[in-house]
Amino acid sequence: MNTTTLENNEIKMFGTTAKNVEQSFATAYNINMRLAGMLSDAQELLSAGNADQANQIINQVKHCIFEYTDTRNWIQAQKQD
Repeated sequence: MNTTTLENNEIKMFGTTAKNVEQSFATAYNINMRLAGMLSDAQELLSAGNADQANQIINQVKHCIFEYTDTRNWIQAQKQD
């Protein structure tokens, strides 16, 4: 899969590229609060009938959960390489 195809798939899934999603979290002081805020935004979009954009935000949250937390065990979370 070439870069353009990958980026196009990411844009469909996230509304932006995965790199942009990750960059937006690079400066987040509290990732948990950032994720909670994004989920609140998704709820508002669902209430307004914008399910597609809400799903993109939910996908961004899921991406960040797997990138920034250790889901394998109960240790303090760090960004996964």
